[in-house]
Amino acid sequence: MGAGAATFLGIRAGHPGFAMMALDNSVWLLADTYETDAAVYAVRDPAGSPGVLRELERLAGKGKDRDFRHEVSVWLESRQQPGR
Repeated sequence: MGAGAATFLGIRAGHPGFAMMALDNSVWLLADTYETDAAVYAVRDPAGSPGVLRELERLAGKGKDRDFRHEVSVWLESRQQPGR
Protein backbone atom coordinates (compact mmCIF):
# COMPACT_ATOMS: atom_id res chain seq x y z
CA MET A 1 0.00 0.00 0.00
CA GLY A 2 3.03 2.27 -0.17
CA ALA A 3 4.43 4.32 -3.03
CA GLY A 4 5.17 1.14 -5.00
CA ALA A 5 1.44 0.51 -5.31
CA ALA A 6 1.13 3.41 -7.74
CA THR A 7 2.60 1.40 -10.63
CA PHE A 8 0.92 -0.28 -13.60
CA LEU A 9 0.01 -3.35 -11.58
CA GLY A 10 -0.71 -1.45 -8.37
CA ILE A 11 -3.88 0.50 -7.69
CA ARG A 12 -3.12 3.62 -5.69
CA ALA A 13 -0.79 4.33 -2.80
CA GLY A 14 -2.67 3.98 0.48
CA HIS A 15 -5.54 2.11 -1.21
CA PRO A 16 -5.94 -1.52 -0.07
CA GLY A 17 -6.11 -3.64 -3.17
CA PHE A 18 -3.95 -5.00 -5.93
CA ALA A 19 -3.87 -5.85 -9.60
CA MET A 20 -1.67 -8.37 -11.30
CA MET A 21 -1.22 -9.89 -14.71
CA ALA A 22 0.02 -13.35 -15.63
CA LEU A 23 3.53 -13.36 -17.09
CA ASP A 24 2.13 -14.42 -20.46
CA ASN A 25 -0.57 -11.67 -20.33
CA SER A 26 -3.32 -14.31 -20.42
CA VAL A 27 -5.16 -13.29 -17.24
CA TRP A 28 -5.52 -10.03 -15.33
CA LEU A 29 -6.74 -10.04 -11.71
CA LEU A 30 -7.92 -7.08 -9.67
CA ALA A 31 -8.88 -7.02 -6.02
CA ASP A 32 -10.32 -3.67 -5.02
CA THR A 33 -12.07 -2.09 -2.09
CA TYR A 34 -14.89 0.38 -2.08
CA GLU A 35 -16.57 2.42 0.59
CA THR A 36 -18.68 -0.50 1.83
CA ASP A 37 -17.59 -3.48 -0.31
CA ALA A 38 -14.70 -5.41 -1.75
CA ALA A 39 -14.53 -7.13 -5.12
CA VAL A 40 -12.30 -9.41 -7.13
CA TYR A 41 -12.29 -9.40 -10.92
CA ALA A 42 -10.59 -11.82 -13.31
CA VAL A 43 -10.32 -11.07 -17.02
CA ARG A 44 -9.14 -13.72 -19.46
CA ASP A 45 -7.14 -12.26 -22.37
CA PRO A 46 -7.10 -8.64 -21.16
CA ALA A 47 -5.44 -7.53 -24.41
CA GLY A 48 -8.59 -8.63 -26.22
CA SER A 49 -11.10 -7.20 -23.74
CA PRO A 50 -12.74 -4.00 -25.01
CA GLY A 51 -13.53 -2.87 -21.46
CA VAL A 52 -9.97 -3.33 -20.21
CA LEU A 53 -8.49 -1.67 -23.29
CA ARG A 54 -10.88 1.27 -23.05
CA GLU A 55 -9.96 1.84 -19.40
CA LEU A 56 -6.21 1.53 -20.04
CA GLU A 57 -6.39 3.94 -22.98
CA ARG A 58 -8.21 6.41 -20.74
CA LEU A 59 -5.58 6.00 -18.02
CA ALA A 60 -2.71 6.33 -20.51
CA GLY A 61 -4.04 9.73 -21.55
CA LYS A 62 -5.31 11.11 -18.26
CA GLY A 63 -3.53 9.28 -15.46
CA LYS A 64 -1.96 11.46 -12.77
CA ASP A 65 1.29 9.50 -12.48
CA ARG A 66 3.66 9.99 -15.44
CA ASP A 67 5.47 6.67 -14.91
CA PHE A 68 2.15 4.84 -14.71
CA ARG A 69 0.96 6.47 -17.96
CA HIS A 70 4.23 5.44 -19.62
CA GLU A 71 3.96 1.81 -18.46
CA VAL A 72 0.36 1.59 -19.68
CA SER A 73 1.29 3.15 -23.03
CA VAL A 74 4.19 0.70 -23.51
CA TRP A 75 1.89 -2.25 -22.74
CA LEU A 76 -0.79 -0.99 -25.13
CA GLU A 77 1.79 -0.50 -27.87
CA SER A 78 3.33 -3.93 -27.28
CA ARG A 79 0.03 -5.69 -27.90
CA GLN A 80 -0.13 -4.06 -31.35
CA GLN A 81 3.32 -5.34 -32.37
CA PRO A 82 3.51 -7.91 -35.19
CA GLY A 83 3.77 -11.45 -33.89
CA ARG A 84 1.41 -10.88 -30.95
